[in-house]
Amino acid sequence: MGNGIHTATNVSNALTCLKNQGKTFIGRYFAVTNTWKALTANEAQKISSAGLYILSIWEDGPANSPNYFTYNQGKLDGDNAFNYAADLEQSADTPIYFAVDFDATTTQKQSILDYFKGINDGYLQYIYERQKAGEQVVHYKIGVYGSYDVLTWCKDQGIATYFFQAYAPGWSSGRNANPWSGYHLRQTASNQSLCSINVDLDISNDAAGGWKL
Repeated sequence: MGNGIHTATNVSNALTCLKNQGKTFIGRYFAVTNTWKALTANEAQKISSAGLYILSIWEDGPANSPNYFTYNQGKLDGDNAFNYAADLEQSADTPIYFAVDFDATTTQKQSILDYFKGINDGYLQYIYERQKAGEQVVHYKIGVYGSYDVLTWCKDQGIATYFFQAYAPGWSSGRNANPWSGYHLRQTASNQSLCSINVDLDISNDAAGGWKL
């Protein structure tokens, strides 16, 4: 997929400009509380019709606060996120990247792992609820957005299979300045103005789980 962006802004009116800037994918947010930044079905259709891929990111709460990351929060987020994806008709076997948007240290490692254990159980809850309601179950993957260390912890524990490295060179005691081996997406800049919207810039390894309608 090459070069792209992620943003909290609806990109419907910027798609031609973004394509002209060489962008091939758009990372957009899922949310059920902070819905002002959430991807809608209408926007997803416009992105897809423009020939761009969508990358799904879950960040509905204060993901920059260590206190947010608990097992129960992860289970709730997982259930909500995968239902949101299914309702949008996100393609099967593509990921949702769950954001850990702060410089987590080893003292917070277990909380992060508990949160992702909750996400895994929330995914199972999503499947159970859909089956019980007689609805189609679409299977998805779990991704993580975060620092060098957070990606490593999640990979080592086998609780995520897609990895999106955040841009913050000083995180993980400076290790985050280097590309994390095995990333699917890597953020290369933050808070940039492009096509009259605020964006973060990203690169992809061409297997990052983008989808279209």
